Amino acid sequence: MAKRKKYRGVSIGTVVMLLATCAVILGFAAILPKLGSNTDVTIDTGKVLQALSLGDGLPELSLSEIPISVTKAASSGQTATSKPAEPVVTPMALFQPIATAAPVATAAPTATPVPGGRFTATFGGSIIVNTELRQDNYYKESKKYDFSDILSLMKNEFTADLSMVTLENIIYPEGKLSDTNTTEAVLPMLSSVGIDMVALGYRNAYDLGMNGLAATIAAAKNEGMTVVGAYADEASASLDQRIVELGGVKVAVLHYTDVLTDKGKKAINKDKNAFAVPLDAVSNGADAILADVTAVREKGAQVVVVSLSWSAASGKTSPTKKQTAFAQQLADGGVDVIIGAGSRAVQPVTWLTGNLADGTTKQTLCAYSLGSLVNGSRSNANVAAMLLHLDISYDGRQVTFNKVSYTPTYIWRFKQDGRYYYRVVASDLPAPDGMSDSQIESKERALKNTQKYMGSDAPVTLR
Repeated sequence: MAKRKKYRGVSIGTVVMLLATCAVILGFAAILPKLGSNTDVTIDTGKVLQALSLGDGLPELSLSEIPISVTKAASSGQTATSKPAEPVVTPMALFQPIATAAPVATAAPTATPVPGGRFTATFGGSIIVNTELRQDNYYKESKKYDFSDILSLMKNEFTADLSMVTLENIIYPEGKLSDTNTTEAVLPMLSSVGIDMVALGYRNAYDLGMNGLAATIAAAKNEGMTVVGAYADEASASLDQRIVELGGVKVAVLHYTDVLTDKGKKAINKDKNAFAVPLDAVSNGADAILADVTAVREKGAQVVVVSLSWSAASGKTSPTKKQTAFAQQLADGGVDVIIGAGSRAVQPVTWLTGNLADGTTKQTLCAYSLGSLVNGSRSNANVAAMLLHLDISYDGRQVTFNKVSYTPTYIWRFKQDGRYYYRVVASDLPAPDGMSDSQIESKERALKNTQKYMGSDAPVTLR
């Protein structure tokens, strides 16, 4: 007989591994459905091991024999089905998130600041409120002065970052009203159209002493305007106070008058208040101004504007030889813009070539005089004036004039109900309602005079 082949049995280790694998798979199958609900799943590891213990034979296990207890979440209000005495083991999450360090915020690269910027400026000529103009704007019914309508038609022309005029009056309530001393009611006329800087230095500025000058300065500041060219104390006269920032550009605005009246000169010398009205006589050269220009440059000024009251040239429509020589000194000293007033008539606008100390050259814009923006006089030269509009950039190295333009103006006076009214209008625009034919002719003549006095080669365009 042939011998039967012996078959080798399955080893105990293999059986254990198979049973363990089956138990794990079955356990997961039971647990996974519970993970999505509000139930707590616990596994009694002791009973699992007992159920999986091996005897002489192979145990037969079913899923129900694997000791897994399920406890309802406390929030469900149900009690657990496991025996109270048996310990509950809180399971670990199957997919434990991997903790990672929070990303370190990387600072954005700091952009290198570009020095300088861009700004706009509008400069007007003189505001001269003489006795006739003041009396024409007094209203007996209210017993008040009202000048608010005089510049109302020009409001759109004063929309720059800086708008400046020269006021040729003192405002001293305790003094007698005159051609020189006027009422503070003239100031709302300026501020209401956007004028935010006023130059107070002119030939009569110290005629009523420090009291009159200080009262004028205080009235202008109370109206919200910055004052240049006249100072009530040495602290406010400091050059630091004359630098303003416009559109990211540090602009120094310096104002001087060329002469004081004999009365004013005696008073200022007696009071020892030389700081009160900065002076630099045309006949003596521009040394005082140039020293201030150097100082404000050292203090960080990137654009320097010098405003001048040329009262010695009053009534002239062309600059004198002394004026042109004086302006050239300022250009050679690096001044960027020269603005003139005080002559009460328009004078040329031109470029001057400055020959700087380092051997280089630069262009200086010079407006010798912008005329009288507001004036009670009716002479042809006095009723015609101009606003000068500048658009200037500074790139950290040089000054650029992006645009130089102007608005020609005319002082329109008309009579109604037995009294005179004044309105400043743009002389190049159509006549406003109510302007008579003769007044239209005067307006057109003012435009021609402005263009003639300004010069045919003036580097300006209409706004």
